[in-house]
Amino acid sequence: MCASELIKKILKDFAQSCRMYYYGRKFNTKGCVLLYVKPLTFPLHIHKALALDRRIAATHPQKPAISKAAANLLSGHRGEESLLYHLNFLPEDDFRIYHYLRIPDENGHFQMDFLLLSLYFFLIIEVKNIYDHVNFDEMGQAYRESADKVEVFGNPVDQVYLQQRRLLSWLRAGNFPAVPIEKVVVFSQDSTYLRNLTNNSTISETVMHRHKFLPMIDLFSKKYTMKCFSNDQLIELSQCLLEAHTPEVYGGVEKFGITMEDLVKGVACPACSGVPMQWKSGKWVCMGCQFKSKTAHWQALTDYRLLIGESINNREARAFLKLNSNSVTRKLLHSQGLKKFGTGSGLRYRLGEE
Repeated sequence: MCASELIKKILKDFAQSCRMYYYGRKFNTKGCVLLYVKPLTFPLHIHKALALDRRIAATHPQKPAISKAAANLLSGHRGEESLLYHLNFLPEDDFRIYHYLRIPDENGHFQMDFLLLSLYFFLIIEVKNIYDHVNFDEMGQAYRESADKVEVFGNPVDQVYLQQRRLLSWLRAGNFPAVPIEKVVVFSQDSTYLRNLTNNSTISETVMHRHKFLPMIDLFSKKYTMKCFSNDQLIELSQCLLEAHTPEVYGGVEKFGITMEDLVKGVACPACSGVPMQWKSGKWVCMGCQFKSKTAHWQALTDYRLLIGESINNREARAFLKLNSNSVTRKLLHSQGLKKFGTGSGLRYRLGEE
């Protein structure tokens, strides 16, 4: 399966899982979501990675690398989403859950897939969505082994250990009370075969499948029975974490050396992904599969916002949508209900907020 096909499959599965998650969340009597202080959302940098993949031609020399990078980001997020079912079984009065925290420190930024806070201990969760056989060897290497190849990747045990140290230092710098910080690496695929090839018991204690996650939480809860934080202190820490969070800035355009000329222009067909569709008699028509749509340009304008800029004028829209008519372009932009600013030749349309 190529990277582009993998992205389509993951997106389909993700949409279904998001619906399951929405109805599985816990609410209090006032209808407010409990437990998730910073709930799972779809990060902007992944939106941008997917937009770049959509807008790079299959013949571009960087296409394989761009597609692989987007697929990896999407797969990682899909793995994090799969843990929500298990997190929903945690007592809402005992834990506060934060998804995707990226915190600045003196060495840059450290990122945690999930952080769980309680009055007694904290828990960092690193999630891996990796198939096949995953081995941890005496050299400190982690690698995936399939029928035809071996792929080495960053050791997640080392990653989560470093996150633990950096969070501990950050808490000390903020003069917060000392608290035990536990860490686990959770593999989201139940079919993944995990092997510890070392005599290091830390690996076996840290690395697990997702169905082992809740029993491990119970062990930590029994282990730590002394309160380290008051409720007020935990609320203060929560505010500090949310204020410190710095979302990742997607740098794929610069990383892969992409210019405006490299981006595929035109409206993509929602049915077959063919580009460009043509505007005929008030509809977008695909010249490949003959699919018709009145709104297919919405995705194109979203891609423009993600990759180029948050506002657009008539000339820029005509070029990107591959339209010949000023009036048709103006009508389509007006139909979006976009906010306008500027006058005359300086009139621009705001393409929404990031």
